[in-house]
Amino acid sequence: MDQAGKKALIEKLDQQRSDLFDRYRGLRRELDPAHQLRLSLRKHPKRWAAAAAGTAFLGMRLFRSKKVIHKGQGKKRGLLFRTGKLAFNLARPALTTMALNYARNYAEGHFHPEQENSMLGGPPQK
Repeated sequence: MDQAGKKALIEKLDQQRSDLFDRYRGLRRELDPAHQLRLSLRKHPKRWAAAAAGTAFLGMRLFRSKKVIHKGQGKKRGLLFRTGKLAFNLARPALTTMALNYARNYAEGHFHPEQENSMLGGPPQK
């Protein structure tokens, strides 16, 4: 075989190798699951969003905890206890106001007027 024929065969072989490598790279990219997923997400974003929402909804429905209602396990309270509780609940705002006023008067009586009463370091609170 002459030099020109060998050179032509070498060039043809190089071309075939290049084509084979390009086809291999293309096939590998087409069979790559991550690439296919990205491509599918770009082509059909609404379908993927609907599928994700549906899956989340079904997961919440399947794996939720069941409500347990316990009936009749509370103690029976007497009339005197229930009346006292009702009276205390009604008097709670007035009792809170009285306690705050007492605490303010106590603080004003036991601290020096020029002394700062604020925890934040501001002027004395009146």
